[in-house]
Amino acid sequence: MNSCSGRRPRIMASSLSLPKNTITDILSRLPVKSLTRFKSVSKNWADLTSNPAFIATHLRRSSPDPYLLIRRYHSQSGWDYGIWLITDPTLNFGTQLLRIPLEDSLPRFPKIAGSVDGLVCLDISPCYASDFLMWNPGTKQFKHLPLPLITSSRDNPIWMVFYGFGFDSFNNDYKLVRIVSFRGNDASPFLRVEVYSWREGVWKEIEERFELAMLCGGQDGVVVDGCLNWPAIGLQRFADRKVVISFDMGREVFKTVPLPPVTRYGNVKVVSYMGLLAVAVYPLVFAANGNNMNRFEFWVLSDCEDGTKRWTNLVVIENFSKSLVPVGTWRDREVVFKYMGVRDRENQSSIFLFDPVEQSTRSLAIDCVDFCFEGYSYVESLVPVN
Repeated sequence: MNSCSGRRPRIMASSLSLPKNTITDILSRLPVKSLTRFKSVSKNWADLTSNPAFIATHLRRSSPDPYLLIRRYHSQSGWDYGIWLITDPTLNFGTQLLRIPLEDSLPRFPKIAGSVDGLVCLDISPCYASDFLMWNPGTKQFKHLPLPLITSSRDNPIWMVFYGFGFDSFNNDYKLVRIVSFRGNDASPFLRVEVYSWREGVWKEIEERFELAMLCGGQDGVVVDGCLNWPAIGLQRFADRKVVISFDMGREVFKTVPLPPVTRYGNVKVVSYMGLLAVAVYPLVFAANGNNMNRFEFWVLSDCEDGTKRWTNLVVIENFSKSLVPVGTWRDREVVFKYMGVRDRENQSSIFLFDPVEQSTRSLAIDCVDFCFEGYSYVESLVPVN
């Protein structure tokens, strides 16, 4: 006769074990929040999820379906600000106000220098883009970066600063590029350029410069195919036209890309579209010479069979409202528009998505009528800040 001892039967661990490849495959499909919890459960899992190969696999599976990261603040007061993460902008599902690192001690509401592979670079300085944080909202890790090398002085004050943050696939490195403009003696700006390397953890000034163009304020560098891109006004042989200044993060060199002639008559927003450099051209609010265009155009820099590149016009919309402003792209396929000013109807959306191919629109369940708004694609990842 069998007796009951009251003890639970012991299950051999081997009967529940799975091949390492199977465990890796399962874990690489889980959200960052779950993986972070698992680190405290098993040392083996903690080591696995910290492995660069696992981090790359997890990132690759997260990348096709990015969230929308928005930075907004009240236009009139400057308050009621925040950085929000929205998992599905069309349904307003999973809206989350993010807790910004060191928020209580910051001199002002930080700007977003860029969002790449789950890393968000924040400009936390009061002026001249002189202080930065590297932040992974998924893992909640952050790192206060070393101060930049190029500073302002009484004898040589900084005029303007431009920056961009992106991934250098050639060197497997994330880079923050800071372009500092000083006013020259002949009224033309003198530039100095420095680059922060995530891999090396230091700033370095580079000798590479660009000429024949003056960067336009108000736009951060846009990442396309390993290059950071800024809109600029052409000088000398590029005079009377607009250009894009492109910085190759792998080779750390600049090049100038002339824009279509129509851009001289309107505002230009540089964006990434389907992995290609693109520009949205839209009406100026005020035109001093009266040569203001009244339409929206969307151009893409396409590859030709002979190896050259050519601007292709995808969209022309006549009688375009001056109240509609493109602010970026989401999922690299749809242009994000912000409706500026008073809405015609109470239920009219202030943010919507536009598909240049289908020429269709979708409203976003986000109220930003009275707010300044900036949008970025964001994917959850385990990429460390160090």
